[in-house]
Amino acid sequence: MLVIPWGMDSIQLQALHYETLLKAANGAEAKAAHAFEKAVEYSIINESLVLHTQTYAELLGVEASAISNAYYDIRPVFEAMDSSVHILGWDSPHWPKQVDSFAFRPRFLYVQGNESLLSQSSVSVIGTRSPSLEGKQLALATAKSLTKAGYVVASGLALGIDGVAHKAALATGGPTIAVIGTPINAFYPPEHRDLQLEIAKVGAVVSRFSPATVTQKWHFLLRNRLMSALSDASVVVEDRDGGGAVRQAAFALEQKKYLFIYQSSVDNHSILWPRQFANQSRVFVIKKSQDLPRLLNQAKKTREGVGKPKQKAVQLNLF
Repeated sequence: MLVIPWGMDSIQLQALHYETLLKAANGAEAKAAHAFEKAVEYSIINESLVLHTQTYAELLGVEASAISNAYYDIRPVFEAMDSSVHILGWDSPHWPKQVDSFAFRPRFLYVQGNESLLSQSSVSVIGTRSPSLEGKQLALATAKSLTKAGYVVASGLALGIDGVAHKAALATGGPTIAVIGTPINAFYPPEHRDLQLEIAKVGAVVSRFSPATVTQKWHFLLRNRLMSALSDASVVVEDRDGGGAVRQAAFALEQKKYLFIYQSSVDNHSILWPRQFANQSRVFVIKKSQDLPRLLNQAKKTREGVGKPKQKAVQLNLF
């Protein structure tokens, strides 16, 4: 007989178990994931964790008190979770299968909005938090072009290029996906609170971090990995060397996705990253946003990129 407490459904209970293990493991995802998969084998993930505290402690290699303390810290957060938040596990009908073959696959996703959007063809439109006027105009044109072509625009809800991309997609009448680096119950940056709420109504806000997570700076790199994995391609509109969008560009190539760069970035000799990427396979350098959907559709049909690697490969092990 299953013992599911406090009105939680099975997926909520499983996520609670996993997050308890993660907290007791001091955030070590690999360690928590291994213990959780053993618990799956033991068929205890759909029962109250308090019935199996010692078993979880043994699986994780910690004292039982560490499991209990973590559990009682996290449980109230899950009990208070907004009913509009959907939790997706690997077996959920709307789990985005395109993320399964990539590094750092999350065990659960937390989604507000239309979770089916995660499995639709999407393109990440990303860039600096401090864009030039030209960068803003390119982000606007890029998001509009993609939306009109039937793609879902994904971005990271950050200030600058991300915000312009989300707003342009919504203004064009299309949905947009915000992949965030904070828990779903947080609003970061605070200036985009209203935008996040709007996207949750007409698009989807997705996080790999539970509401009990304390946000760390490196979580945003995991956010970028997830966003790239969800998308068919990433478009870096404008960014500095070493910026978050440049990191995602590297993740996209690591994941054998497509990467689009504007010629204006390649011609900007104050930055190095565009020319490091430009001659690599699966990378497109474009002048006009209108060319993007056509080139992407063609590449997806032929499963080919453009150009051949002529330079030393850019370092991909950025996380």
